[in-house]
Amino acid sequence: MKRSVGIVRLLYAMALGAAAVIPVAAHAQQKNVRFVLDWAFQGHQAPFTIPVDDGTFARYNLNVTVDRGAGSGDAVGKVGSGNYDLGLADVYTMMNFNAVNPDRKLIAVALVHDKSALSIATMKSSGISKPADLNGKKIGAPTGDASRQVFPLFASVNHINSVEWLTIAPQLRETMLIRGQADAISGHITTIMMNLRALNIPASDVRLMPYADYGVNLYGHAIVTTPAYAEQNPKVITDFIRGFMHGLNVMIKDPNAAIVSTKKRDGLINEEVEKARIQMSLEAMFLSDNVWKNGVSFVDKARLARTLEQVGEAFQLSTKPTVEEIYTEKYLPPRNELKLVK
Repeated sequence: MKRSVGIVRLLYAMALGAAAVIPVAAHAQQKNVRFVLDWAFQGHQAPFTIPVDDGTFARYNLNVTVDRGAGSGDAVGKVGSGNYDLGLADVYTMMNFNAVNPDRKLIAVALVHDKSALSIATMKSSGISKPADLNGKKIGAPTGDASRQVFPLFASVNHINSVEWLTIAPQLRETMLIRGQADAISGHITTIMMNLRALNIPASDVRLMPYADYGVNLYGHAIVTTPAYAEQNPKVITDFIRGFMHGLNVMIKDPNAAIVSTKKRDGLINEEVEKARIQMSLEAMFLSDNVWKNGVSFVDKARLARTLEQVGEAFQLSTKPTVEEIYTEKYLPPRNELKLVK
């Protein structure tokens, strides 16, 4: 009897010991994920930083590092080179990257923005009132800016034959517009308008030319990676998208939490400006009737195919990619997990 009790106690002690090492083992199994944004740390990037801060990614055994980028062209280049595992980038910029780099092609695994916020902005005092007025003008933007990358399509649709591009640092773009050193700038609506607001420029002084309002009905940004990484890490991709969905729902419900998360990365941000940016980005990019009804990354394949054809012609690609070469639903969580929490 004593021997039996002793064995029971020994087994119990062994069980306690095993339980004690479970958290360590789980932590040791975490997968490191390097993720690069398309731009700076701003309020609307919070869906990717919130799940880092509140432990959501960690609960999926993901140790995610989120770094700022310098445009979609910069992001796809960094993912294509292997410096990052995943990135956030304009899907058409990724398409162009694939055409130029056939040995380093990327694939979009989730469409984050159902609508494109690519645009051109001018000061109303410039006299530029329509896209055709840009002929012969100077447009400033970083090389990797998605609006600059996709400009050939905007130009072809709107009869723009000749512009001079000024390559400028991201932090100088709006300043050069205000000073008249650039006749126009390209960029996301949310970035341009909020940066100008931070410089005390009234919205009434600015004229926007959103691509979507001038014959270019594009999708927006996507989570991109290499096909090889996705095939080797399917659960990582799916769980990363789950974490993003959590962050998006938090940002929608509690913009203040999004600001707190963003400010951890850039303590100089203006909280009121970023709250306004979040609201503008939700309206301009993230949310649409389609997203409210069907959830995030519910893609109309015909629309995507049509826009790939349009952009491919503007980029003068010899071979137009198929939808399957650009976007896959293979790694998405179940559709019910992609619905917004109302």
